[in-house]
Amino acid sequence: MGAEFRGDEFGDILYENPGFGNHWISVKLVGIRSNCAAIGARIRGDIIAGEKKRSIFRHVNSGGSFGANPLRQTIGLAKAERVEVLEVSWPGSGTTQVFRNVPVDEFIRIVEGERQYTRTSCDKLKLGG
Repeated sequence: MGAEFRGDEFGDILYENPGFGNHWISVKLVGIRSNCAAIGARIRGDIIAGEKKRSIFRHVNSGGSFGANPLRQTIGLAKAERVEVLEVSWPGSGTTQVFRNVPVDEFIRIVEGERQYTRTSCDKLKLGG
Protein backbone atom coordinates (compact mmCIF):
# COMPACT_ATOMS: atom_id res chain seq x y z
CA MET A 1 0.00 0.00 0.00
CA GLY A 2 2.98 2.24 0.43
CA ALA A 3 6.70 2.12 -0.37
CA GLU A 4 6.39 4.26 -3.45
CA PHE A 5 9.09 6.57 -2.12
CA ARG A 6 12.30 5.75 -0.27
CA GLY A 7 11.72 6.18 3.44
CA ASP A 8 8.00 5.52 3.19
CA GLU A 9 6.94 4.05 6.54
CA PHE A 10 4.15 1.96 5.08
CA GLY A 11 6.12 -0.54 3.01
CA ASP A 12 4.33 -3.83 3.41
CA ILE A 13 0.82 -4.52 4.54
CA LEU A 14 -1.24 -7.67 4.76
CA TYR A 15 -5.00 -7.47 4.52
CA GLU A 16 -6.86 -10.29 6.20
CA ASN A 17 -10.45 -10.74 5.16
CA PRO A 18 -12.23 -12.68 7.90
CA GLY A 19 -15.30 -13.22 5.70
CA PHE A 20 -18.87 -13.52 6.86
CA GLY A 21 -19.33 -17.27 7.16
CA ASN A 22 -21.10 -17.48 3.81
CA HIS A 23 -20.74 -20.36 1.37
CA TRP A 24 -19.34 -20.40 -2.16
CA ILE A 25 -18.55 -22.66 -5.10
CA SER A 26 -15.81 -22.26 -7.70
CA VAL A 27 -16.46 -23.72 -11.16
CA LYS A 28 -13.86 -24.38 -13.85
CA LEU A 29 -15.39 -25.24 -17.24
CA VAL A 30 -13.55 -27.15 -19.96
CA GLY A 31 -15.03 -27.08 -23.43
CA ILE A 32 -14.73 -30.04 -25.80
CA ARG A 33 -17.03 -29.21 -28.72
CA SER A 34 -17.16 -25.56 -27.66
CA ASN A 35 -13.95 -23.60 -27.19
CA CYS A 36 -11.56 -25.06 -24.62
CA ALA A 37 -11.75 -22.02 -22.31
CA ALA A 38 -15.58 -22.19 -22.29
CA ILE A 39 -15.85 -18.50 -23.18
CA GLY A 40 -19.50 -17.78 -23.80
CA ALA A 41 -20.77 -20.53 -21.50
CA ARG A 42 -23.55 -19.61 -19.10
CA ILE A 43 -23.95 -20.94 -15.58
CA ARG A 44 -27.11 -20.89 -13.49
CA GLY A 45 -27.17 -21.98 -9.87
CA ASP A 46 -30.42 -22.43 -7.98
CA ILE A 47 -30.07 -22.17 -4.22
CA ILE A 48 -32.21 -21.92 -1.12
CA ALA A 49 -30.76 -19.55 1.48
CA GLY A 50 -32.95 -19.48 4.56
CA GLU A 51 -36.50 -19.31 3.27
CA LYS A 52 -35.59 -17.66 -0.03
CA LYS A 53 -35.13 -19.56 -3.28
CA ARG A 54 -33.10 -17.72 -5.88
CA SER A 55 -31.05 -18.21 -9.01
CA ILE A 56 -27.53 -16.91 -9.54
CA PHE A 57 -26.19 -16.39 -13.05
CA ARG A 58 -22.65 -16.21 -14.43
CA HIS A 59 -21.34 -15.72 -17.96
CA VAL A 60 -17.82 -16.93 -18.74
CA ASN A 61 -15.86 -14.25 -20.57
CA SER A 62 -12.35 -12.92 -20.72
CA GLY A 63 -13.20 -9.44 -19.46
CA GLY A 64 -12.09 -6.19 -20.95
CA SER A 65 -8.98 -4.15 -21.51
CA PHE A 66 -6.45 -3.46 -18.74
CA GLY A 67 -7.18 -6.70 -16.98
CA ALA A 68 -9.44 -9.63 -17.38
CA ASN A 69 -11.92 -11.70 -15.48
CA PRO A 70 -10.82 -15.17 -14.42
CA LEU A 71 -12.28 -17.94 -16.53
CA ARG A 72 -12.93 -19.91 -13.34
CA GLN A 73 -16.21 -18.66 -11.88
CA THR A 74 -16.46 -18.23 -8.11
CA ILE A 75 -20.05 -17.85 -7.00
CA GLY A 76 -21.16 -16.57 -3.61
CA LEU A 77 -24.00 -18.64 -2.15
CA ALA A 78 -24.85 -16.77 1.06
CA LYS A 79 -26.09 -19.25 3.69
CA ALA A 80 -27.21 -21.95 1.21
CA GLU A 81 -26.22 -25.45 2.31
CA ARG A 82 -25.96 -26.78 -1.26
CA VAL A 83 -26.60 -25.81 -4.87
CA GLU A 84 -29.98 -27.36 -5.65
CA VAL A 85 -29.42 -27.19 -9.43
CA LEU A 86 -26.26 -26.18 -11.29
CA GLU A 87 -26.87 -25.74 -15.01
CA VAL A 88 -24.22 -25.08 -17.67
CA SER A 89 -25.17 -24.01 -21.20
CA TRP A 90 -22.36 -24.40 -23.72
CA PRO A 91 -22.00 -21.87 -26.57
CA GLY A 92 -20.59 -23.99 -29.40
CA SER A 93 -22.55 -27.20 -29.08
CA GLY A 94 -25.75 -25.72 -27.67
CA THR A 95 -25.86 -28.49 -25.07
CA THR A 96 -26.90 -28.04 -21.46
CA GLN A 97 -25.63 -30.01 -18.50
CA VAL A 98 -27.55 -30.18 -15.23
CA PHE A 99 -26.15 -31.25 -11.87
CA ARG A 100 -28.23 -31.57 -8.70
CA ASN A 101 -27.40 -31.20 -5.01
CA VAL A 102 -23.88 -29.90 -5.55
CA PRO A 103 -21.98 -29.38 -2.26
CA VAL A 104 -20.82 -25.90 -1.26
CA ASP A 105 -17.32 -24.61 -0.44
CA GLU A 106 -15.79 -26.73 -3.20
CA PHE A 107 -13.70 -26.27 -6.32
CA ILE A 108 -15.25 -28.28 -9.14
CA ARG A 109 -14.36 -28.95 -12.76
CA ILE A 110 -17.01 -29.57 -15.39
CA VAL A 111 -16.05 -30.97 -18.78
CA GLU A 112 -18.48 -30.41 -21.62
CA GLY A 113 -20.54 -33.55 -22.23
CA GLU A 114 -19.43 -35.50 -19.15
CA ARG A 115 -22.14 -36.77 -16.80
CA GLN A 116 -20.31 -35.95 -13.57
CA TYR A 117 -18.26 -33.03 -12.35
CA THR A 118 -15.02 -33.63 -10.48
CA ARG A 119 -13.96 -32.06 -7.23
CA THR A 120 -10.51 -30.62 -7.39
CA SER A 121 -8.23 -28.33 -5.45
CA CYS A 122 -7.46 -24.70 -6.16
CA ASP A 123 -3.86 -25.65 -6.98
CA LYS A 124 -4.96 -28.01 -9.75
CA LEU A 125 -7.27 -25.36 -11.18
CA LYS A 126 -4.40 -22.89 -11.39
CA LEU A 127 -2.45 -25.42 -13.41
CA GLY A 128 -5.36 -25.96 -15.77
CA GLY A 129 -6.27 -29.27 -14.00
